[in-house]
Amino acid sequence: MSQFRTFFKHSADFPEVLPLVGILSFALAGAGFMTLHQARSPDVVWNHKTNSEPWQHVHQGDQVKLAAYNQKYDRPYHRTEW
Repeated sequence: MSQFRTFFKHSADFPEVLPLVGILSFALAGAGFMTLHQARSPDVVWNHKTNSEPWQHVHQGDQVKLAAYNQKYDRPYHRTEW
């Protein structure tokens, strides 16, 4: 924790570093979100033995898209087994 405190003390001398840290943390958070979102999609197969075709479990009216504009879905897709 002292490394972060030291970094922010030194950043008072160089304030141009703070926007860079903010942009990088935003980019890493977005990459983490997209990784988790894509890992939970019905196209990804984690268990080939018991759940070889998970996309067969998607029912009519399930939302599997990341962004659905002007479309109404009954419910979002939830994976029941991995």
